[in-house]
Amino acid sequence: MVIEDPDRPAMQETETIGVFEPGTFIESQVDWNLLTKVFLYTLGSYLLSIVATIIIMIPLLGLGLVDLFATTPEGLFKPWAMLILTFSSLTFLAGPLYYVKKYGLNSKSIGIRDFSKPLNYALGLIFGAAMLGGNILFSWLITDFFQIPVQEDITLIAADIYELVAWIIVMFVIVGFTEEVLFRGFLQRRMEMYFKGRGDGSNAPLKALLITSFIFGVIHLDIIGLATRFMLGMFLGYLAQKTNYSVVGPTIAHGLNNAIVVILLYI
Repeated sequence: MVIEDPDRPAMQETETIGVFEPGTFIESQVDWNLLTKVFLYTLGSYLLSIVATIIIMIPLLGLGLVDLFATTPEGLFKPWAMLILTFSSLTFLAGPLYYVKKYGLNSKSIGIRDFSKPLNYALGLIFGAAMLGGNILFSWLITDFFQIPVQEDITLIAADIYELVAWIIVMFVIVGFTEEVLFRGFLQRRMEMYFKGRGDGSNAPLKALLITSFIFGVIHLDIIGLATRFMLGMFLGYLAQKTNYSVVGPTIAHGLNNAIVVILLYI
């Protein structure tokens, strides 16, 4: 008798969002204790990104690419400086990867899978376009309807076409990917498993979606933009749910939205 490989797609659970993984631990339930650890790993990843930003900024200060004594916002970051600081987002992977190693899972359990499915890319493009439309609508409501002044994020304005191309790549490969692994593939997935295990049934996906989207908005530390980022988090979280928590679609959508914003700021 031959035992099938548990990593084969046919062996994945179809009625729940859990995925069979190799090793001694099969993540089929998430209780409060485990969810608390997930929250702590998420917070730890975020705090690490702050530390990484400070560490990266030190040589940038020495090179004159960052001027803490600048009298204008434009003078604070020289060309390429903010883009280089964005690499601190790689620490968002620290918590999820530590969790995976600790519990004997693999990368599939945090959404790093299904890269060969064309539907994920198509949905990513569709949701990315919808997010951009929602982004524009919310910006209009904030500035024109509610009369709240909003300044453009000048730190994202590329100095030339080369920096623009680099920003576009970074938005997909680093910003989009790392944030989607942390917030959708890792946090939201386990939060939904927790609510389902608690007996919340059909309400579990919505609860996980709302809470994760709120956390996603808060960590950007922008009170005025909180509603917009909450809305974007809802789009991304819903897409993650519909693709069984693969981060491919959400990464494409996230990267597309951010990349178009950078392009619009440039032109």
